[in-house]
Amino acid sequence: MTGNNTLHTSCRHSGLWNGDIFSGSAPNFPDCFQNTVLIWVPCGFLLLCMPGQIASLCKNYVGYPLPLGARSVIKSFFCVVLAVLTSVILALNSTQGFHCRPELPVPEEFYIGAGALVFIFVYLAVITQVQRIRHVISSGILVTFWILLLACSSVSLQSSLSYRAGCVTSILYYAYYAVVLIQLILYSFADKPSRPSYTFIGKAEKSPEEEASVVSKWVFWWLNGLVSTAYKRTLVIKDIWEQVNYLRSDTCIPELDDVWREAVHRHTVQQRRKQQRNISHVHVYQNGSFHSESTPLLTNHKSDNDDDDKHIRKSDQSRPSLLRVVMRTYWKEWLMASFCKIVCDALSLLQPILLSFMIDFLEKKHTDPRPQWNGWSLAIAFFFCGEIESVFFCQGAFRMMSLGLKIKVALVGMIYQKSLTMSNAAKGQYTIGDIVNLMSVDCQRIQDAFMFQYEILSFFLVMSAGIYLIWNQMGVATLGSIAVIIVITVLNIIFGKLQQNYQSVILALKSSRIKLLNEVLNGIKVLKMYAWEPSFTRKLLNIRSREMVFLKKVCVVTAFSMLFSVHSPFMMNYFILLIFTLMTSSSYLSANKVFVSLSLVNTLRFTVTMVPFVITGLIQMLVSIKRIEEFLCKEDLKPDNVSTSINTGYAISIEKGHFTWNRRNPRNTLNRINLRVGEGKLVAVVGQVGAGKSSLIAAMLGEMDKVQGHVNVQGSVAYVPQEAWIQNLTVKDNILFGSKYVEKKYRRIIQACALLPDLAILSAGDNTEIGERGINVSGGQKQRISLARAVYSNSDVYLLDDPLSAVDSHVGKTLFKEVIGPEGLLRHKTRILVTHGVHWLPKVDLIVVMDNGTISEVGSYEELMQEKGAFSQFLEAYLLQEDEEDSERENIVDIEKSEVARIKDDMWEQLECVSDYGLSADDSDVLTRRQSARKMSTRRNSRFSIPSGRRMSYLHPVSESSSENESSGLLHRSNSARRLSTHDKVNSLQKLHRSLSEGRILPYDAGAEEEEDTGRLIQEETSQEGTVKLSVIITYIKAMGVVGSFLSMLFVLLFQGLNAFSNFWLTFWTEDDVIKNQTLVNTQEYADRKYYYLIIYTILGVLQGIFLFMFAYLGLTRLINASGSLHSSMLFCIFRSPMAFFDTTPVGRIMNRFSSDIDILDDRVPRTFRLWAIMLSTLLVILVVISVNTPAFMIAIVPVGVLYFIMLRYYLPTARQLKRIEGVTRSPVYNHFNESITGASCIRAYRAVDRFITESQARVDINSTFYHAANTASWWIGIRLELLANFLVLAAALFSVFSDTLSGAGIGLSLTYSLQVVIALNLVVQSVSEMEMNIVSAERAEEYTRLAPEAEWIEPGSRPPLSWPEVGRLVFKSYTTRYRQGLDLVLRGLNCEISGGEKIGIVGRTGAGKSSVTLAMFRIVEPAGGKIEIDDVSISSMGLHDLRSKITILPQDPVIFSGTLRSNLDPLQRFSDHDLWTAIERAHLKDFVNSCVGNLQYECGEGGQNFSVGQRQLVCLARTLLHKTKILILDEATAAVDVETDELIQKTIKTEFRECTVLSIAHRLNTVMDYDRIMVMDKGLIVEFDSPQKLLDDKSGVFYSMAKDANLVS
Repeated sequence: MTGNNTLHTSCRHSGLWNGDIFSGSAPNFPDCFQNTVLIWVPCGFLLLCMPGQIASLCKNYVGYPLPLGARSVIKSFFCVVLAVLTSVILALNSTQGFHCRPELPVPEEFYIGAGALVFIFVYLAVITQVQRIRHVISSGILVTFWILLLACSSVSLQSSLSYRAGCVTSILYYAYYAVVLIQLILYSFADKPSRPSYTFIGKAEKSPEEEASVVSKWVFWWLNGLVSTAYKRTLVIKDIWEQVNYLRSDTCIPELDDVWREAVHRHTVQQRRKQQRNISHVHVYQNGSFHSESTPLLTNHKSDNDDDDKHIRKSDQSRPSLLRVVMRTYWKEWLMASFCKIVCDALSLLQPILLSFMIDFLEKKHTDPRPQWNGWSLAIAFFFCGEIESVFFCQGAFRMMSLGLKIKVALVGMIYQKSLTMSNAAKGQYTIGDIVNLMSVDCQRIQDAFMFQYEILSFFLVMSAGIYLIWNQMGVATLGSIAVIIVITVLNIIFGKLQQNYQSVILALKSSRIKLLNEVLNGIKVLKMYAWEPSFTRKLLNIRSREMVFLKKVCVVTAFSMLFSVHSPFMMNYFILLIFTLMTSSSYLSANKVFVSLSLVNTLRFTVTMVPFVITGLIQMLVSIKRIEEFLCKEDLKPDNVSTSINTGYAISIEKGHFTWNRRNPRNTLNRINLRVGEGKLVAVVGQVGAGKSSLIAAMLGEMDKVQGHVNVQGSVAYVPQEAWIQNLTVKDNILFGSKYVEKKYRRIIQACALLPDLAILSAGDNTEIGERGINVSGGQKQRISLARAVYSNSDVYLLDDPLSAVDSHVGKTLFKEVIGPEGLLRHKTRILVTHGVHWLPKVDLIVVMDNGTISEVGSYEELMQEKGAFSQFLEAYLLQEDEEDSERENIVDIEKSEVARIKDDMWEQLECVSDYGLSADDSDVLTRRQSARKMSTRRNSRFSIPSGRRMSYLHPVSESSSENESSGLLHRSNSARRLSTHDKVNSLQKLHRSLSEGRILPYDAGAEEEEDTGRLIQEETSQEGTVKLSVIITYIKAMGVVGSFLSMLFVLLFQGLNAFSNFWLTFWTEDDVIKNQTLVNTQEYADRKYYYLIIYTILGVLQGIFLFMFAYLGLTRLINASGSLHSSMLFCIFRSPMAFFDTTPVGRIMNRFSSDIDILDDRVPRTFRLWAIMLSTLLVILVVISVNTPAFMIAIVPVGVLYFIMLRYYLPTARQLKRIEGVTRSPVYNHFNESITGASCIRAYRAVDRFITESQARVDINSTFYHAANTASWWIGIRLELLANFLVLAAALFSVFSDTLSGAGIGLSLTYSLQVVIALNLVVQSVSEMEMNIVSAERAEEYTRLAPEAEWIEPGSRPPLSWPEVGRLVFKSYTTRYRQGLDLVLRGLNCEISGGEKIGIVGRTGAGKSSVTLAMFRIVEPAGGKIEIDDVSISSMGLHDLRSKITILPQDPVIFSGTLRSNLDPLQRFSDHDLWTAIERAHLKDFVNSCVGNLQYECGEGGQNFSVGQRQLVCLARTLLHKTKILILDEATAAVDVETDELIQKTIKTEFRECTVLSIAHRLNTVMDYDRIMVMDKGLIVEFDSPQKLLDDKSGVFYSMAKDANLVS
């Protein structure tokens, strides 16, 4: 009461409000209202924000003051001017009377308000300069203040103009108002920071959003330049700026990661406390299991392990909540976006109130006329209310989309970091495909879910306010709408639970599909050679079909959800009318009540319509966030696995070490490891297959879990893995590995690593791009590049895991001598070398012998030779085997002993001196032992003997243009034809020196680009231009089904048509003369008429529901069918593509199509389609209804429609191209993920984790920049088109005001529909642009359905006989081929004949064309000329599968797929278990398979990770034995395996394939010395082809020189 009395005392000359304001010829607001409310609204706002504003300016910042520009000075100056004007106006009012009326004293509130304004203006003058100094380019608080001040001042200005225009204070107020307007304009622009005096070459421009003003951000003005560019020409990647700071990875990831780590730490502490409370005795870890101190000595260990497993499972189930962490990190952003949406919804609820005033004004126009300005003021209020609503809606949506992108960027970064740090046991549970799926699908779904999450808070507030307003109109009948809302909410919860269950299954199936596809693509070459494409196609399609079953179940649930959400406005309105009609028979159902209620229900309609989208997104987000949470909670490699103490006296020391790959495994992998390695020592690690050599290296790297003991590695580490890890970069970049280029050092290293000859034959030397997984270089080249990388790193410790096994023997000698050995580049470094080349053991400082996971012996070579242990047994077995091979060579030709042979003899002598037989037997015994071994070798060799009169091969080079001499020319063995000429060598060296770049090249150096293009293998991913082609849309519609698509659209139009008619029916109802006549209320005629309208209304509603459900069900299921059809077509085309496609296309690019693009077609397209169809049809009906009801409205529709079309045409190129480039920039992210996960151990070893994280973040930022730009563009167009929509609302309102024919019901119907235009038009634009962007995924998928195929798999008219080939006779007739169109020939005219059963060794230096012969045999590459015949049948005349299924290959790289051992051996399921076991036994794997859990059902793991490299090769051998044919090709099959495995493979081949034709490509010449003939290749030609003996007789021949280089001859 006291406050009210004070207020009235202050406002003694006028009240705060009165009823005469709107009754005059102009608005007449009381002075009290002007002096209080209009002053304190802007001032109060600024005063409330002042503490926060000052606090933010006081925070520390990194930046520099903005320059003192003219705009900044003018802003402060005008603030002072306003303060002076306010003071002058106050003084004049005090001296001349209030408003120039001397009889009126100046009210107290006027003094207070003026004083507040003066204080505010002075504050603004100061704070403007403070903000400039603190580098604030624009302030939203200040801009909002000026907007509020201008709006409030406009009311006072109107009063001055209308009632006191000539007063001197009014004249001053005009100047005051003009300055306020100028200030608003000035503060709407951002103060530009000064530009730096230099810029980095190649660095992207700063985002215009960073320097945009608040107003520019509100209306997205800063994007104008990009939209204009996209309209003028096609966008390219360089057109985009760098990512805005708040969305950069280095900003987003630490924000979330810090909170997550804190949550993990807190959870860990809680778990420990809980365990301490629950555990009453201490547990001790011993021998791989937990035992308590009270455990008796004799106990059941199984129960202990079971308890341990239960404990682990329980701890796994209890995890810190990632969802809570996300909300805790980003609650402010979420709340701000939700606030914008709440303001938007409040304004939308204000519009029905304005509608009530408008209907009341128009209904009383003729009976109780009011000033005309009341009507058009309401129309203008509609416009401004709608426009402000649009700004808040677009800002809320933009902020929520940006928040979703921020969370996605952070989660992608955290997943990447986790993949580089997680333990090997944890990684075993996730394949590369699984991790990529988390990054691509799950993170994307979490981002998409946030698109509508601001609806959660808005829903409850809007529903509460809406129901309250409806209650004011309809009273107790509102309970009907409340009941509908409750039922719909309950049903949506049920539907949400079903969707959650289905989505979990869908994501699991999607992961399985992506995982299998990733493995298939990585092993596609082997897959093609075995003709297994149909089998794996069926496997993938089976998973996809199960996925589609659940996708269709989701469609059914979504259709029901749509029925109860989209149809909810009718249901709510229907039950309101039903209750109102049945319960209030005496109340008149007026147009005001009906249409205000309908308008309110329609306002609620959009909120209720979004419920299924919110629930679907929320469910998907919860499922995905749980999956990511589970991944992030997996165990990391422990930092204390290896310490890095210095000055310990040893480079490497391991004390009492026990190590395991998986703590859940009861047995440790390594036990009782004690090892000390001095600095600068060369240590060799030897042992049998599976002895633990590679595990010892892993323990030194910290890759294994340390159960107990201590490991210390002093200094930096370089690691060369057994399987070389090569990046998709140039040779040079692979070697540098992020280090600075030093030319002299670089050249010395590539020379020492024997890379000079390889670089000389590469198209661009060391600038030649290496394909994924090193697809375009040999195994030996990969290993040498890997070794060169290690050497270049200049580390302190080198861990070399058998790098010499994959290279030729002479290259191995060079590498040992020049790099590894006592005289090599690394002679002063500590080197741990796992090797099977035991002839180098005398040259090492220390030998470590591994046996069954323990170190059995350690010592120098001499020390170990004095003991009879595992080392001497290993050495004896090896030397006996080598002697057999040496004897075979001696049978061929009598040669002098090579250096290697002399070393072996010395080793024999030392071995004999210390062995039992050496001590007890004389020399003749030893000689007999060695001779017996040689006799066995001779007998075995006799089975491969051939007549000496074999035919010589033919050689005739064929040019591309000439073929007339294709079949002539006997091979003349001359030096010029057999050997590399001196001229060729000089040219090669010149080419090499030209190719070695002098240093790093600037990214925009044109010359560098030309040079790099010559060595480029992977082609840049291209995107389409212009609109999505009509052919793509037609293809998509055909995939959906033309009839189904047509019916779906027909049903939605019928639904909307009936919906519109039902609203017209309400006008008929309210305008019916019988219903309007209140005197007939109690008559039967009145009741009959009332029920007639109600029954028809009910029927219309039922029909609407049926049509709506049919639309949703048909439309969504047809879209899923289209997605399935495109997936199947794409998969088929991928498998039918030639190998050249996979050589030039990264796996990540293909995976992008099958993961992200297919997921968009599965999930986002159906969601966008249903919104697009509903909103587009709604908009059409709105325009039709308003035009029918108010024909004059057509005058506004035409110009607005034209503008709408022009703006859409102007905008759509931006949306399309940004989405296309976003898809293109997504592939490098996947490629880098794949590459990094594969080489995680190398990355950790080189301590390059931070560099790779930075690289990943850079790629993610580029991709997210385009995504952010695309999102911003959608709201850029949205806010502009909503302006047009609000003009339509203004037009509809003005036409209603000036119309004399419309009834109250007609006006209500028109305005009710016009109010829906804004939201409908906005959602139409969003859905159209979203549909336009998402259909790009269909375009990208459709692109992969038109790939150029290889030859037909089956040629029905040219199928060979089932028994073909019976002999195995091979004939090459002038055969030429190239890898891809436009490249040089790799085979330049092969002419030779190979008899059935003959054993041929194919040798030659790197790049000679050996592997090309294999590819030609399988038609992986097609002939450019000539042909190959098998048993007189040309292989080009038959289908690929008919050919490939008749040839067996044992490839160099053992490819194993995840799945069971049985599925890997026999994916086509053609063999019995007995056949499989027979093959396994002959491959020497029976004991191992018997020891595996499940035997044939043993899970191999991704890429066969559960097997060693040797075991994988033996599995491939078993596979070869199963698919035995007349022709066997060995493509360097023993290149990467140890000596023991090599011996097993060679032994099996010689016995099992005795009668087959064998072609063996070899870089170990000793493996083919007992073959019938040797084919020597050079530069794609056969330069020599004869028996090994004859070739060695010719000491000027190429083969002899190769044998000499390999130390086989001297």
